Amino acid sequence: MNVENVLSSTLRERAEHTGPAPADLADRVLGARRRRRRVRWGLSVLVAVTATGLALGQTLGGSADPRPASERDKRDVIGRADQSPPREFVAAGGTALAAHYTIRWADVSSQRIGRRDYQLLDQRTGTYRPVPWRYLDVAPGLRTAAVLEQDLPARRVGLVDMMTGEVTRWIDLPGKKAGAVAFSPDGDRLVATTYDGTPEEVTLGQGSVYPRSDARRNGYWIVDLRSGRAEWHKAPDEAEYTGFIPRRDFDWSSDGRSVRSPNDKKGHDYYDLKGRRATAPPAEKHLTSPPSGVSPDGELVAGGPAGKSQSTAWLIDARTGAREGETFGSEFVAWADDRRAVFLGCQPLECNDWDKRMERLLLVDVETGRVDPLSGGRPMNKTEKELWQPVFAPR
Repeated sequence: MNVENVLSSTLRERAEHTGPAPADLADRVLGARRRRRRVRWGLSVLVAVTATGLALGQTLGGSADPRPASERDKRDVIGRADQSPPREFVAAGGTALAAHYTIRWADVSSQRIGRRDYQLLDQRTGTYRPVPWRYLDVAPGLRTAAVLEQDLPARRVGLVDMMTGEVTRWIDLPGKKAGAVAFSPDGDRLVATTYDGTPEEVTLGQGSVYPRSDARRNGYWIVDLRSGRAEWHKAPDEAEYTGFIPRRDFDWSSDGRSVRSPNDKKGHDYYDLKGRRATAPPAEKHLTSPPSGVSPDGELVAGGPAGKSQSTAWLIDARTGAREGETFGSEFVAWADDRRAVFLGCQPLECNDWDKRMERLLLVDVETGRVDPLSGGRPMNKTEKELWQPVFAPR
């Protein structure tokens, strides 16, 4: 309706009901109309700006929901059977894929040097994104990562906010440099394994079946994250190397009262938090060499490969050490709950022919035998760049 029609209609209605119109009626009618148009225009702009902002946030990989991705999606099982390595958040029960990495090996003269390339969970987008760190671990709850810089061993450890990707704090490690780091079960402490050289630099040949490393472990730091206090303890590596990568990194016992390192002959060596030799906690007396782990209720140990096909793993009674049977999956990764565990393994039709063998993350119910894929497959006959390794953390 144009201005003339509005005025004519209003004047006619006024004359019919109330008599002569006031002199300023035309200005009042047009003013009211302009105000209504401004309100409608303002609402339209607000809607347009809001929609544009949401669209831009989605385009940039963000989310209108400010919560971390692991809190936005609380499904019991979140699998990505078509993704290898996973690009989007993966979780099962009480555990989640916090990061994954590959190792690039380069031959320099008689040395072979390995470098890890990590992709860490971005809690804003729920995707795994490349990060510049040489070694990392993730705290329970998936909010903080502990990182070491590119040149290992590192003189400090950083704490990264997984929502922003920014380092919020650096903790110096004076004198003894770290080649690995691991969070305690409560997330309040770190153990940082120290080496006198690069732990993934090995010497080829020299008459040995396996490459040998010139770097040796010499101890570990216990770092209290609340106070920032760090104490170093001597713990030289006395284990015999029987693997390609000569690491003897410390991680934590399940009760958080001691730290442990792998020993190929007897499972693990334990130390208390003051650098003294310790015994295994009751639930870990029958823990085998890695990869292995005790169920959350302390009743079962998921052990190493059970057969020549390397498609099953042993289940062991944690109290007696007796073998309870086999479960599907060749390499234990993490427990999801008391009866479900995550393994790396091949599905039945992919296990027999090594050239066609594909390993993937599998969620296995050790009671019923149910197997659910959590990722796409890793071709075992491909280059190390494609053999990504998972890093899990409590959800």
